[in-house]
Amino acid sequence: MQPIILTSRSLFLLAALATTVACSDSEIPNYNNPVLPAVVSGSAALQSQATGIAAGDRENHAFQILIMETMGRDAYRIDAADPRYINNPLGQFNPSAFVTNFLWNSHYRTIRSANELVSGVEAADFSAGDKAGARGYARTLKANQYLRLIEMRDTIGIPIALGQGALDPIRCKPAVLAYISALLDSAATDLAAAGSSFPFVLQGGFRSNGTFDTPAGFLKFNRGLKAKNDVYRGFVGYARSGAIDAAALNASLAALDASFANVSGDFRSGVYHLYSTASGDLTNQNFDNSVYRANPKVLSEAEAGDLRLSKVRRDAAQNISTEGVASDILFTIFSGPTSPIPLLINEELVLIRAEALWGLGRDAEALAIVNAVRSRSGGLPPRLLPSFVTRLALLREILKQKRYSLLYESPSRAVDFRMFGLFNELGPERTPTNIGPTVIPIPEAEANARGGVLTCTA
Repeated sequence: MQPIILTSRSLFLLAALATTVACSDSEIPNYNNPVLPAVVSGSAALQSQATGIAAGDRENHAFQILIMETMGRDAYRIDAADPRYINNPLGQFNPSAFVTNFLWNSHYRTIRSANELVSGVEAADFSAGDKAGARGYARTLKANQYLRLIEMRDTIGIPIALGQGALDPIRCKPAVLAYISALLDSAATDLAAAGSSFPFVLQGGFRSNGTFDTPAGFLKFNRGLKAKNDVYRGFVGYARSGAIDAAALNASLAALDASFANVSGDFRSGVYHLYSTASGDLTNQNFDNSVYRANPKVLSEAEAGDLRLSKVRRDAAQNISTEGVASDILFTIFSGPTSPIPLLINEELVLIRAEALWGLGRDAEALAIVNAVRSRSGGLPPRLLPSFVTRLALLREILKQKRYSLLYESPSRAVDFRMFGLFNELGPERTPTNIGPTVIPIPEAEANARGGVLTCTA
């Protein structure tokens, strides 16, 4: 995967301050083509911009999963010709390497595209409902980019306001999560005012496993993202002090109630990115049986009889190694380069509910969800509450179910273990004592433009 090449100046202006109001959207100049139309010129242009925002998210989604599932001890890209896929996420990230740069530039580029759609459609000749739908769509996907960025940077923080002028300070995680929450709420208001259809066609993954390609359906996706973000808010201080924000966790539960979360529903329903081998389109870049392998811990740490182990298979003839890791365990999750990857599915949402319930001390309800997942996805017997000696043991069980239900389809394992202060429990890699990095750093060029001042602010 090639990095996005930007000049130093353009890279930093992508993170510059235009406004600190959470639901505001500022127009960002395109540095490769400085003259941009201020108005979306018609339906075809609106379709192109809406499609482009989804394509930007699709481009970076698979790569984030690969890198963070490597950090989470689930996956490897074992390629002797390019050892960075191992020695960065399991050793030390190089702030100037493409791994770091791509997982920064690509998200801010998509945010810029979302801003351009919002500002352009406002000045265009569309109905009020169509404008609201376009804003709600763009702001939801914009919020998802910030969610991805903070999942990777955590306590380092990120800039949240883009535009021209002075650089926006690096904002600390609580401020970023509050911004995302407000942005999603603003988008939800727009979606509620959007009527029965969007003025453009959403990509196929919004209707392949459910109806999320209408404003009402897309709003359920929006609320799912809100639930995820508010769980992050609820546990934002937990790793440091054990603090829990009950209000945020209750907000997450309310968002789940308005989403498509359903413990009795199809666990695989949700929003997906689709891929193809058509000329100019993008394939699923996490499918390549010549280099991608499961971490041996996926098998060694599994519960005997777990049906989700069908997601991998062992083949001793295909053992490969580099940079101190080796594996002969292939993923069977993706059958080929056109296999879809979920953005957000019902099974993740019901397990997010279990996390929120655990944080609120509602352990019996959390365990009921765990047992539903154990039974339906894993084919495993239920657990009884007295079998958990401590409440932390129940949390570990929730995280285990998330691991095997979302294996190689979500970055959540590394995010969760870091959020709950359990990252060291993932165990060492490459050497008996090497835990590796817990976050992906700010790119070197960004740091240089800021004069090395990277301390986050509220």
